[in-house]
Amino acid sequence: MDKKTIFKTILETTKIGAQFIGVKKIYDSMFGHHFYTTKYLGFLDSDFPQMEREKHTFRSYSKNKLIGYIYHQKGPQNKGIFVFCHGYGGGGHHCYLDLINAVVKQGYYVFAYDATANDESEGNDIRGFTQGILDADKAISYVESLKQFKDLPLYLMGHSWGAYSASNAIDYHPRVKGLIAFSGFNISYSIFEANGEIYAGEASKEFLSYIIDKEERTFGKLAFHTSLESFERTKAKVVIVHSGDDETVPICAGYELYYPKFKDNKRFKFIRYNKRGHTGIYYTPEGYKYHQQIEKAYAKYQKDNKEATEQSKEKFLKELIDRKKYRNSVDIDLVKDCIKFIK
Repeated sequence: MDKKTIFKTILETTKIGAQFIGVKKIYDSMFGHHFYTTKYLGFLDSDFPQMEREKHTFRSYSKNKLIGYIYHQKGPQNKGIFVFCHGYGGGGHHCYLDLINAVVKQGYYVFAYDATANDESEGNDIRGFTQGILDADKAISYVESLKQFKDLPLYLMGHSWGAYSASNAIDYHPRVKGLIAFSGFNISYSIFEANGEIYAGEASKEFLSYIIDKEERTFGKLAFHTSLESFERTKAKVVIVHSGDDETVPICAGYELYYPKFKDNKRFKFIRYNKRGHTGIYYTPEGYKYHQQIEKAYAKYQKDNKEATEQSKEKFLKELIDRKKYRNSVDIDLVKDCIKFIK
């Protein structure tokens, strides 16, 4: 199920009047399990044979072992290192290897990790969106502890949940020189608040109330930490990229909160598109269209083949996807523009 459908299903369920037990079940279905990248729908290491990687492990605050990789071109890089934070729902960072590769090709190291309960990292559930801040904080601290990178500029990049995580975690890391946030949101419950108005109207208040209470009970005051707070305190340069037609993270949940406050601040750069949706925010129009075609074809296949095995799904995707076209959809000019600004 794609992310848009997940949120729509959640909020439409509340529309018909879910009781507390139903709301809890919905919340648990969203956060209470381990996420794995769908093979072939995510990217393969073989898609980017020129990109080298080194495996690293570090611990989350809850002592789960988190797995990350330092990606780079052959030989030493001297421009800097990015910590990359992935989004929610599709598994870990392998969904973003095309974007990571685009950054690596500009001469940077990228440390990309799987958040708690995603792909290779430990954890039975991701607990809630605020967990992303905790994991990002630990990932940044880990990179800061590595002597080989102590003299290099440190940057952050994230998409969706990852943009929220990086935007909040930057508050605790003054060494960070710049942040690139794609399709991010301000606070842990922003998505539910914004989508609730679209899909469920007043009926979404019950679910939103549960979300806020659950995040506070699980994470304490950190659940109410905002990207706005971080942006006001950090000295880093920040690039905010969003699309007006994003239905997963509506632009009102992030960009439109930040823009009035920081549009005249020289540390900030705002890039707004109108037809790049959520997952296509860093793709060219042609690349986004191709990825949409793949998503629609796979969704139809699953609908028409409800008893399909994982092996048959993998076979379908392997035959469907043109790997060369699939891995070369990133808007390189956008990536270069963002990096140029934060340097």
